[in-house]
Amino acid sequence: MKTLFLHSALGLVLFLRCSTLLAQEVQAKSPLDVRVDTFAVKDGTFRDALARLSLLIKGLHLGIEEALRSDTTVNDQVRVSLNLHNNTVRQILDELCSRDIRYSWSQDGDTVNVYPSAVTNDPSYLLNRRLANVSVALTRPEDALSYLDKAFNHREQLAYSSVGGDSTYSAPWNTTFHDVTVRQFINRVAERMGPRSAWIFYGTTKERLFTFSNTGFRPSQSATAEQP
Repeated sequence: MKTLFLHSALGLVLFLRCSTLLAQEVQAKSPLDVRVDTFAVKDGTFRDALARLSLLIKGLHLGIEEALRSDTTVNDQVRVSLNLHNNTVRQILDELCSRDIRYSWSQDGDTVNVYPSAVTNDPSYLLNRRLANVSVALTRPEDALSYLDKAFNHREQLAYSSVGGDSTYSAPWNTTFHDVTVRQFINRVAERMGPRSAWIFYGTTKERLFTFSNTGFRPSQSATAEQP
């Protein structure tokens, strides 16, 4: 009886151990490796497609940088229609960038950044510029813009546009950043909002705007879901 009890106890321990490891593996799985049964959008913009992705995948932090327009540039956004099945988030992002080759994507920490391919290696581009040391006291992500303003001696035009909702942190956040790009800085302050944090940098060369959201983004009303 003792031997049987010992075997049963060992079996239970092994079962609990394996279950714990499996749960940890699932929890640690990157949002980029999550498979989406159906990802569909009809006649939407690149941003519409990313918005749908942000609403579908919990834990996917998004940073979107739209190509800035001049005051005279026509808004010529590429329209896309997709109906993908059983693809990972990584594969969906690759497909989107192949449909609108003006954009590339990469991962930084917990955030997936999508940005114009043309600025990838441009050190003068705002989001690529480096910050040596920035100490912040923040209650919401948009407060970080005032620190950027000071870091660049008030020489950069930046503004904030609200999409509604409250992006306030659950608790004030005091921290210091060392040798990070502006993009990394914005990623970190946005991630603090929660598991569906997202930010967008957009506008014209003379009027550049940031928008933050703790619930992802909504596609435009002109974009419709493609039926499977």
